[in-house]
Amino acid sequence: MTQRGVFRVACWNIHHGAPGSTWFAKSESLIAGVAQLDADVVVLCEVDHRVWRSRFRNQTQMLAKRLGYHALFAPARRLTPGWYGNALLSRSLPRRTEVLALPARRGAENRSALLTAIPLGGRAVSVAGAHLQNAGRSGSGRIEAIAQLAVVTAAMAARPNPALITGDFNLTEEFVEPAFAGAGLTAVPTGPTYPYPNARRRIDWMGVRGLKVVSSEAVALYGSDHLAITADLMPAGRDGPQPEK
Repeated sequence: MTQRGVFRVACWNIHHGAPGSTWFAKSESLIAGVAQLDADVVVLCEVDHRVWRSRFRNQTQMLAKRLGYHALFAPARRLTPGWYGNALLSRSLPRRTEVLALPARRGAENRSALLTAIPLGGRAVSVAGAHLQNAGRSGSGRIEAIAQLAVVTAAMAARPNPALITGDFNLTEEFVEPAFAGAGLTAVPTGPTYPYPNARRRIDWMGVRGLKVVSSEAVALYGSDHLAITADLMPAGRDGPQPEK
């Protein structure tokens, strides 16, 4: 925790730990980048689990072991013999965890969302991390990403406040902000996140409900083609931690 009642959440599309336009993962730069975020919860997108390009490592457990986190992994796409998906690292033990397969047209890359609840700032906070479909050359994937975002926000509507949703949505302001507003979420201000290091587009997002934003930013970390985003948060209307319900 950064101060009484305040906790830090981060999200980073790690590009399977491969810096910039390179293809093979570099584990030490990945570990150093996540450590630099110094967050109580870190949502990671494009995480490898026993895939050749990351030397068959379980990246989620590697990070958890080196940095002292509890870890969750949500598989999305089969990359024989392993998987590729989303991960969540937390300093507190997550609970009520669900992996949600997101809708996609036949032949499109499978996507998933990871939903859980984590004790943060003296409250149980509902957390969702997702990686949505990219637009592709034809732009058709954007329609899928919008539909996938609607599925995730609907799933979060059934979970109690306070709540946050984050991830690489592959969508810009004109699509994300109305979707957030319709779900009672407020977009956390971070600025552009893609591509690294000179980001021009904001496609990585964080939205909150029942939480106050103390500070937030996009962070350029070596080890991916995306910038990370971070936010220091606290339960809205609370001056300090309250008993967990």
